[in-house]
Amino acid sequence: MHFIFDIDGTLCFNGFSISPAIQDALAELEHQGHRIGFASARPYRDMLPLLDERFHDGLFVGSNGAMTWRRRALVDLSPLPDDTLEQLFELTERHAASWLADLDWHYHYSGDPAHPFMNLVDPGRLARHVERGAVRRAAKLLVTDCEDSDGLQQALARRSDIRIHHHSDQQIVDITAAGVDKAAALARHGIAADEMVCFGNDSNDIPMFAVARHAVQVGEHAQLGTLATERIARGDDTEEQLIATMRRLGERFAAA
Repeated sequence: MHFIFDIDGTLCFNGFSISPAIQDALAELEHQGHRIGFASARPYRDMLPLLDERFHDGLFVGSNGAMTWRRRALVDLSPLPDDTLEQLFELTERHAASWLADLDWHYHYSGDPAHPFMNLVDPGRLARHVERGAVRRAAKLLVTDCEDSDGLQQALARRSDIRIHHHSDQQIVDITAAGVDKAAALARHGIAADEMVCFGNDSNDIPMFAVARHAVQVGEHAQLGTLATERIARGDDTEEQLIATMRRLGERFAAA
């Protein structure tokens, strides 16, 4: 069975680390013969530092499905077309928006470097901030701030060449090429829906939850709740519940 995990709000609860106990539970799943993978809004560059080296040969679906890292190499990239990207830059300028563009490894940020979100970007100091003119084949464009948020949202909603990924923090919006999502990326890499157990917490996990054999929701999210097989409540014992669920499902599907 493939066990696929979102990162933030699912395995990582502080934005900066995944506990040793959770990582040991991930390793237990592998020892039971399951294959584990990670699917996040983060690019794979920003997922790798959160996980022990023992997991780095695995599957990392980043930028909501726009990029896939496997066996320590980039194996798939579905970038925003360059003409689309230029039009998005014009829109962000018109509506006074700040944005982060993640490339296949490096990035560019147009806003205030002191923005709190930037604490989560490149935590391993593995990449570099490139000049605006070097932004090509971006995996995603992430809007961090906007003076005319309603106007920008309306302009984006009229476009058919992009996919908009909303977060629980509605001030932050991810934009990828049309057709990009976590489930599509997993399917391209041979992971059948009936062989997938997924864990997630936010709207960008909906495509996985819609097809997975078993879906575990962490915390509250109305749309995920209608698709989840079971839910782990957020509280002081969330980590303990998460580990217990991983062990129970690992045993259940290993036996199956």
